[in-house]
Amino acid sequence: MSKIPLRPLTLTIALLVAPALARAQAQQERDEPHVCLGFAFGTWTPALNWKAAGHQTKIDQALLQRAEDGRDWATTQAVQDEHTIVLLPSWWPVGVSVTLPNRAPAPGDTVEGTAFAFIADGRKKAPTAKVRAWRVPCTPRAP
Repeated sequence: MSKIPLRPLTLTIALLVAPALARAQAQQERDEPHVCLGFAFGTWTPALNWKAAGHQTKIDQALLQRAEDGRDWATTQAVQDEHTIVLLPSWWPVGVSVTLPNRAPAPGDTVEGTAFAFIADGRKKAPTAKVRAWRVPCTPRAP
């Protein structure tokens, strides 16, 4: 297994894979158990830069919604590939697409995949990075 250099701790996050919107996910909850994952991203190329990616509005952390348990949002609903997860982290709220060989790894397993950050200016190259994911408990985070 090759090593991926990790970015600062703030880029290592745990997200709830099954979305928290009750009505929109009712059927999905019956079909898919909740799986929570932790993520560690390698170096982004080009570097994540909100303004350079064409975003005009600054990220206001106070306006961002969180899942009920305090985690950032993620979804698999709008994704056709069963190996892709769309993360909506507070540090890049327009979304990060993560493709893994298995989006529900066994407890104790770490899987490696790829990620790209959605950007506002389609003429620019979207930042990409290697990513590692592992299963974490789906318990509420401490305040």
